Amino acid sequence: MTYQPQQVKTLIIEDFDVKSNEDIELGEIVVVDSGVLAATTAHVGPYFVALEAHDYSEVSTHTISCGVVGCFEVQCVPAAAIEKGDYVEMSTTAGAVTLSDLTAFDDVVGIAMEAAATTDTYMNVLLGHAP
Repeated sequence: MTYQPQQVKTLIIEDFDVKSNEDIELGEIVVVDSGVLAATTAHVGPYFVALEAHDYSEVSTHTISCGVVGCFEVQCVPAAAIEKGDYVEMSTTAGAVTLSDLTAFDDVVGIAMEAAATTDTYMNVLLGHAP
């Protein structure tokens, strides 16, 4: 019998409650802290991505779908060019990623699945597979 490699694609999406009085943007990296909110460099994962925008003052249901594991389009603010396969981490802009400096792994969000220039605002990142 000949080995036939199979491509396995895993996508996990879960619903999370939004933290009181927090607005969430589509593609924003979020963490759970009494509900989800935009992640900052002060947070330690796990990190997820908001799959919908949420204006807390405009709705009565405060639950959103978030990408947990898989490849998702996320907000980015690259300080330097990012290559496919690079680790990305939280930037100083809440909810956005940038190229990881690899000095600490607690702020690594995932793996870049495409190159991103310093002018890009969104990029594809593999979540759920950080070191």
